[in-house]
Amino acid sequence: MISETAKLPKGQSYPLKPSTLEAALADADVTIATHLIRSSGKLFDAHFWPANPNVPHERLYVRVSSVPNEQAKTARHRIETEILPALISWIGNILAQDQRSPVRREQQYLDLKKL
Repeated sequence: MISETAKLPKGQSYPLKPSTLEAALADADVTIATHLIRSSGKLFDAHFWPANPNVPHERLYVRVSSVPNEQAKTARHRIETEILPALISWIGNILAQDQRSPVRREQQYLDLKKL
């Protein structure tokens, strides 16, 4: 797994640790090239990118924004109990499709803020 982490604004925390995402994927036996991007802002989403002529393998991109320190514990709990299971189910369902399936041949998007 690749992890990019931007410098945190003062008073902010990241609610998702790379090791937590990596462990959740491993526990579910989900094997895919994964890229976690943590930055400030309002991003919280996931993208599935199929293999293409430029990159010969499937990829999962997860983007997570920082939260105020006082919200970090609650956000971390929600991520671990609700959002990661939904993300794992989503990517697992995509990877369970036949390689020729339109679902697996096209880019897919999941808005994690709406979960």
